[in-house]
Amino acid sequence: MIDRSKAAEPADVLLVEPSDERARRTRDGFLDIGSTTIHEVSDGDEALAFLEGRDEYADAPAPCLVMLRLELPGPDGLDVLERMAERTDLSRIPVVVTVDDPDDDVVTDAYKRGANAVLPTPSDPAALAETMERVAEFWIATARLPNRIDRL
Repeated sequence: MIDRSKAAEPADVLLVEPSDERARRTRDGFLDIGSTTIHEVSDGDEALAFLEGRDEYADAPAPCLVMLRLELPGPDGLDVLERMAERTDLSRIPVVVTVDDPDDDVVTDAYKRGANAVLPTPSDPAALAETMERVAEFWIATARLPNRIDRL
């Protein structure tokens, strides 16, 4: 396996998650994967402001990965995906969608709107942390990502 966790630049990840507990478990899953900075927002409006560099996020870095909860207050995850797809600078950022109910129609809609992966969220806290570790291992330690300078 190629290990990109020791890249020259830290991996900036945008976590869009309204649940404090799920956000903590996601952060925990990313802890062991090299230099990763998690930027957290809790709703669709904040996610779009961060991605578009508006308001309090005017100086926010461009993330190399977005972890997007589908069920959100304000614009939901599908709306955020649509807005990202409309902008060339945002459409190239990989998006991992997390969802409570992986209904076939929901999964299909997420992929149609640009998701790179759709993950059911385990209800067991330990299983959730393990899932996030696997996500981080692939997306941060292995994959080449936009907005990140790798030495390899």
